[in-house]
Amino acid sequence: MLLVKLSMTDFNFILKESLRTIRKRPLSFFLSTFAFGLCLLIILLFLLLTYNLFLSLRIAYDRIEIYAFLDEKVSFSEIKDKISLINGVEDVRYISKDEALNILKKELQEEATFLENLERNPLPPSLRIRLSPQAKSVAEIKRIEDKLRLIPGIKDVWAGEELVAKLIKVLNSIIVIDIGILIIVAISVIFIIFQNIEQSLFVRQREIEIMSLVGAKDYLVKSPFYLEGIFQGVLGGLFSFIILFVIYQVMSLNIVALTFPTALLLSFALVSGALLGIIGSNIALNRILK
Repeated sequence: MLLVKLSMTDFNFILKESLRTIRKRPLSFFLSTFAFGLCLLIILLFLLLTYNLFLSLRIAYDRIEIYAFLDEKVSFSEIKDKISLINGVEDVRYISKDEALNILKKELQEEATFLENLERNPLPPSLRIRLSPQAKSVAEIKRIEDKLRLIPGIKDVWAGEELVAKLIKVLNSIIVIDIGILIIVAISVIFIIFQNIEQSLFVRQREIEIMSLVGAKDYLVKSPFYLEGIFQGVLGGLFSFIILFVIYQVMSLNIVALTFPTALLLSFALVSGALLGIIGSNIALNRILK
């Protein structure tokens, strides 16, 4: 692809020729743009779901805490000072027996009626230990857990490092799936653009030969087809974004509320559409106009 400084006259010529090519084959252009948009919609849909999954995982990750269950005779102030000395501990909150029972009732909601018949509160006092962001890896959580178990007065510790490991595993799996889908769909989209530009080249093959014979510059011959690929990519990206927004509205009303990052998705749709349009056009031009 040639990068040159265009004059306004050259740009007007390129734009005019590109639109003229599209007008010669409007049905083919819009059908391939429709197919392009459907392919790009798959990427956008997975991007939307991945974005929301990342948000959910991030919230869960931020809420990771270590729970330490205490002997009822232990002094909170004394044990808090010892825990605060552990590297990676950001805050320590005391949960009394009564508060623990109230929290359990709220979590169980309608199923908490059996708790009313208990003669005594069976829950021990506990600590909720909030960690610094740097201490939320599996290894760091295990290290802090081991140190907590050595402190007198702590009967048991639940750290949840298994949950962290699962979150990281899910996150890595989603990233691999997204990359795989992106590659497959990108190849499909490039092929669609390639086929459309190839047909445009065959339609105008005679005109291109005449332009070459009279000494037309290479970029003036090729640029209309690059511009056609960009038009198709941008229109396909816009179409896919609109359809995705409709799907999002339906999902939000009937299934689950999702976060819709409008700027991110629209930018991705338009930019990726234009880039894939250029790539598809470039492949077709290099193959036919040798």
